[in-house]
Amino acid sequence: MPRKSETLLAIDVGSTSWKLCVGMVSHQGFALERLVEVPMEPNVVREGLVLEPDTAARALRTALGQAGVRQRAAMVAVGGPQAMARPVRLPPMSPEVLRKSIQFEAARYLPSAAEEHLIGFEILQSHPPTSATPSPHQAEGTAEKHTEHHLDVLLVAVPRSTVDSIISTIERAGVEVEMVELQPFACLRAIHALWQERMPPVFAILDLGGSHTQISVVRRGTLALTRYIPIASETLSAALKGYFHFSDEEANQVKRSLNLEELLQTGAPTENPPLRLVQPILDELIREIRRSLNYYQSQVQAGKTQEGQIAQLVLTGGGALMQGIAPYFEHRLGIPVHLFNPFVEAETGGVSLRLDALHPEQRERGAQYTIVLGTALAPLEQRQPFRLAEPSIEEVQAA
Repeated sequence: MPRKSETLLAIDVGSTSWKLCVGMVSHQGFALERLVEVPMEPNVVREGLVLEPDTAARALRTALGQAGVRQRAAMVAVGGPQAMARPVRLPPMSPEVLRKSIQFEAARYLPSAAEEHLIGFEILQSHPPTSATPSPHQAEGTAEKHTEHHLDVLLVAVPRSTVDSIISTIERAGVEVEMVELQPFACLRAIHALWQERMPPVFAILDLGGSHTQISVVRRGTLALTRYIPIASETLSAALKGYFHFSDEEANQVKRSLNLEELLQTGAPTENPPLRLVQPILDELIREIRRSLNYYQSQVQAGKTQEGQIAQLVLTGGGALMQGIAPYFEHRLGIPVHLFNPFVEAETGGVSLRLDALHPEQRERGAQYTIVLGTALAPLEQRQPFRLAEPSIEEVQAA
């Protein structure tokens, strides 16, 4: 944990670029000093794994030098399809026993040996058994069936090879890694920090990155589900380049020019070939989102109606910057959709963020910096946990 006031470096490791955030944490809040995006060449990072560490380290070292970043210790957010954060139901046990047996418990849910992963956990809820009491509608001498005592745990795992490749790369750039976390946790922290008790009891986060999209469901301030979807910004770019023979820059320019709200217009179909090309890709992404939300709702106990109601979908990540994406997703999904820009949200409450060093273009594209800002805010959360809204009477009864 930092001292009363200390400058920190956070890094968000992506496939197409790495985001760097330098700022000072104090009891008054967080003061941003530098925000840097480090482009990565194709295939240097794939599915969270650094395949060309020398190339990545060189790009990172150059960016640190050009930005005048002197910090030599960093907190890092990682991701990819092999990183996992999922709720599991286990037999009742103390945290001490769970800590010793988590490798064994996790082995049932991992695609490869537990020894090949870094594994952690968070206890979500402990459910005591219900007493066997007769119901007034039951015959005398009968009783309701016991509900088994169980423990709901959020299991977190990431391949050692992924983490080792990232740590090795960052160390080659002359920076020591002092903390590693999964990107969905950092994303949630940024939202929680700025919304505090305004955060809905149950909502979903959609982080649209370069090579993948992460859908997460948050319940009472904790991740209840997170899933990897292999459809993202680069999927759209590949379609545009393949069909129209665009260059990388031309494909990015076309993506920035598209407005998805045109697809919601009534009357004659919009004559916009690039827009019509990306529409089925986005609709497939929406189907995967709906499938994930339906899966979450199917896992919620029938009696817990409040926990099954997803209040809204929050969009983050660089891919969420397409014009009209929020209204288009809202129309197709039938739930409120909100584009989260942490630098705009900071103006309405939450932790104190000083953004004097923020460039206007970075402020406009704030959604793509949500994860790196969330990682930078970790020490602030350790000092003073962010607030949550008090549960309603219905939520307490449901729990």
